[in-house]
Amino acid sequence: MAAPRRRPDARREIVQVICARGLADTRCRAQRGRLMGRHLNLLILALLALAAPLHAELFLRWNQAGYAPGQPKVLLALSDADLAGQAWTVTRAGATVRHGTFGPSTTGAGDHTPFAYNHTADFSALREAGDYTFITAGAAPATFRIAAAPYERMVSLPLLHLRRARSGSPDTGLRPLSHPGDADAPVFVPDGDPANGQWKPAEPARTVDALGGWYDAGDYIKFTLNQAATAYHLLLAYRLKPELFAKAPGGSGLPDVLDEARHGLEFLMKVHPDRDTFIIQVANAEDHSQGLRLPHQDKLDGRRPALCALSRVHMGATAAALALGARTFGELGRADDMARYSVMARKIYTRAREADTVPTAFERDKVNDFYRDPDPTDQMAVAAMELFALTDDETYLEQAKAYAPPAAKEVGWGDWNWLANAALAPHDAAAKQRLRDEMAGYVQHVRERGAPWGLPSRYVWGSLARWVGIANAARETARTHGPAPELDALYWGIVDYTFGRNNWGVSFLFDEQLPNTVRQLYSPVYRMLKVFPTGALSEGPGGRKLHDELSKWFKISPSDPFHRFNTPAGVFFDNETDFMCQEATITAQADAVLFLVLASLPGKN
Repeated sequence: MAAPRRRPDARREIVQVICARGLADTRCRAQRGRLMGRHLNLLILALLALAAPLHAELFLRWNQAGYAPGQPKVLLALSDADLAGQAWTVTRAGATVRHGTFGPSTTGAGDHTPFAYNHTADFSALREAGDYTFITAGAAPATFRIAAAPYERMVSLPLLHLRRARSGSPDTGLRPLSHPGDADAPVFVPDGDPANGQWKPAEPARTVDALGGWYDAGDYIKFTLNQAATAYHLLLAYRLKPELFAKAPGGSGLPDVLDEARHGLEFLMKVHPDRDTFIIQVANAEDHSQGLRLPHQDKLDGRRPALCALSRVHMGATAAALALGARTFGELGRADDMARYSVMARKIYTRAREADTVPTAFERDKVNDFYRDPDPTDQMAVAAMELFALTDDETYLEQAKAYAPPAAKEVGWGDWNWLANAALAPHDAAAKQRLRDEMAGYVQHVRERGAPWGLPSRYVWGSLARWVGIANAARETARTHGPAPELDALYWGIVDYTFGRNNWGVSFLFDEQLPNTVRQLYSPVYRMLKVFPTGALSEGPGGRKLHDELSKWFKISPSDPFHRFNTPAGVFFDNETDFMCQEATITAQADAVLFLVLASLPGKN
């Protein structure tokens, strides 16, 4: 008869399991030979204490797009149990290359995390290219890559989405030319005070050519302020590192980023057809009541109004984009484009400075105001500085100094302050100080209210676009105005956040090469054509209060797993009906291109 099977020593099982999971690292090996020693009971108690978090919720969050060698590499572990003292290891090809233990939690549950414990693991010392695995007990392993230039392949992805958002063009790569009727758009003018956001048909009736441009987001409205901001930031991105961009499809012969920028610039060439007309918007709130349809099948085509007002916000932004376009295309030897853009930029800027213009104009919808920006000083200052750079006429420099936009609290479609002060800084000490003050405000927010992710400002509608814009401002300020480790840390923190080091563990850039990509975009085009929206940038988390107010428009299941990771202040859902979180805007696409270029610049990352 076979001998009875011996029951394994339970204490030895605990040690073997925990060692296999990488919890005790070298300490496990030291203890194996002394299991029956006089300190055995103390050892087992310690090991059981380490094993306890295995039963708690534990989620790892890291940048799944990869890391450049010199880039900070910090993973977050989110848990409802204290992980302080718990071991972690990083392996490569099965060999341990880094190990450590979690320190105290950086913050408790609050506005940015629902978990009581939030621990960091810093493995920035790893610099050799290759594939790595992060291991700690109680969580699935986290795989990541270190590469010389991990973001270069993604630089042009946002341009793919922009091309698909083109209006009045046969070159979208996805669908036919749409809204040809915009070439004969009926003019609407403010109904009373432009500050009220109401519009009426012009009398006598007239039309303008408003063909072209990009659809702003999941709808089919075109906003001149955003067209200008998009073109401007695409030009900035190109100028930083032209060699990153491949030739565009089609026959333009231009790099893809300039081909896209030129599409926007050509629309901007149409928005000031005569002295008293300036187009600030094409189509209106009626667009939102038409239901699901493709743009080339829109029944509103031919009836979409062109909202016109001499708005300094819009005129300044347009002049800035055209002036930078003139300089950029002139440097490429395209004299005709340079001349056309230069003449129109100066014409619009000069008209904007006349007394009969208004600070701003916008449409007021039942849900919200469409891109209302009350202060034109930042756009006018950027326009003046771009005209100074184009012409060397110091009159423009003095005018830019007079506009003197203050330090802002956000960066976005309506906040060009950092751009103005950065351009002025070499010529004006006060502007340089305003730039520093603005950056210091973002760093302070990161330090005092941004943990554990390093968020530089509050939740809004389109939070991620604001944070990417702030990160771009921080990175460029550090790059051009002297070393600033806190600004670089802010920038890389938002890079990590964008690609997975966030509550939900998702990449907010739609990219099927990333295992954690978001998948559902609020977009009739992609939804109806059943195409994955490669290159679109999500709007990311939004403020809970506003999201709750808009929730009647969304279809989000109570069992959606993203609920677990939302907080009292911020929410996110990967849901195609959620236009607050999952709509992609053209300005964010251009910011994303700039963001990825800045991550790909040579030098210490």
